[in-house]
Amino acid sequence: MSSDNNFVQLQTGKATSCQLHPVVLFEILDHFTRRNQDQKRVVGALLGSVGSDGTVQLKNSFPIPQDDVNHQEFYTFFNTMHDLHHKVNSLEHLVGWYATGDKDSVSDEDSAIHAFFEDRIGEKTPCVCLKIDSDISKASSIGFGAFLGSDMYVPGADGGKGIGKVFSKVKCEIKTYEAQRIGIDFITQNTIGQGGGEELGSELEKLEGAMSKLIAMTETTIAHCDAVIEGKEKADTAVGRTLADAVSSVPNLDMAEFEGVFSKRVQDMLMVQYLASIARTQITFWHKMMSM
Repeated sequence: MSSDNNFVQLQTGKATSCQLHPVVLFEILDHFTRRNQDQKRVVGALLGSVGSDGTVQLKNSFPIPQDDVNHQEFYTFFNTMHDLHHKVNSLEHLVGWYATGDKDSVSDEDSAIHAFFEDRIGEKTPCVCLKIDSDISKASSIGFGAFLGSDMYVPGADGGKGIGKVFSKVKCEIKTYEAQRIGIDFITQNTIGQGGGEELGSELEKLEGAMSKLIAMTETTIAHCDAVIEGKEKADTAVGRTLADAVSSVPNLDMAEFEGVFSKRVQDMLMVQYLASIARTQITFWHKMMSM
């Protein structure tokens, strides 16, 4: 906070950035899809953790039936769901709240909800307001924005007088694990509703698809490098550094060692698939025996 009494003082936020996990996006959009017809938007709580560098991990969420903090149902439902989530996973803490609407601004009606969650989170942890643009009919991607609230003071005795809160937008990016990325790729590329959709393939089919994708990406990278060397495309230092980091991350293995490791992993995968097939056969046989 500034010590100059000639200016309005702002209390700076504590978070540097946010990392949003895809499961939270799907939960929010599912909440919006299942809302009552008279509801214009939906709200809910965000759960996650805060790193030592101030980065907030938005890992989970739960919906709240309505957005009036003065209603007793809001308090009761929040307290019940928060206690249940804490019992299931004590490592995920309350880190903020979400609402559907304009992803680039925080409205006046959001201030009361933000104050509610700030009181429950405390001063040591930042309270994140996540806005999700639920109107994706004309968009190619889901729009979202994260905000932090800062107290605004008028200079005076005893640290000044609080006159309101100002919201500032912070960096927010999607963070995915490998298992999440595979599921997201399947959902976004699948044509569900046209003939019932596709089935998630076996381990070998997924391995084949990953190898084909890797080969295509490698060919594209080689073509780009050749074009830069020949002067057909302009060199980009950011792309060059990314390619150098990718190449340096690959372990230095000779062909015989690589083939041995790859063959061993494929054999392990085949063994797991074989055991899973035996288990499914035994379960099917047991069901038929019980139904006789």
